Amino acid sequence: MTIPNPTDAPTLLTDADVLARVSALVGVACVDRQLWLMFVDGDGRQTPVVMPVSDVPHRPLPHLLRGLTEVLRGLRGDLATDLGPGSVILTLERRGPDRSTPRDREWSAALVRVCREAEIGLRGVFLSSDAGVRRMA
Repeated sequence: MTIPNPTDAPTLLTDADVLARVSALVGVACVDRQLWLMFVDGDGRQTPVVMPVSDVPHRPLPHLLRGLTEVLRGLRGDLATDLGPGSVILTLERRGPDRSTPRDREWSAALVRVCREAEIGLRGVFLSSDAGVRRMA
């Protein structure tokens, strides 16, 4: 998925900006078990590529996490600008209530670890549910 005219979109300066962008692009959950990756350059501009990963398992599997770590590590240089390093926004989409489940929390902790291991900034881990979007980490 690409964002129409991403250069026209406001920069993501605050946590509220990030939440508003995730809410606008992902919104209320439509499918069960999907992970959205959004990338932000060092200037705070979201890149035009939004990557949904379908059929995410209920629990984070080690080989999936290793693969995601490598992908994010490989993008660090592409996201860096003169103003700073880039970052990522991660959103777990799943049907159901807004309250976090133990599996949601397990995913959130795993995604935080992935970003730390990939040495890439994390602008937030979000949950998209039947009630909309909210921050988990």
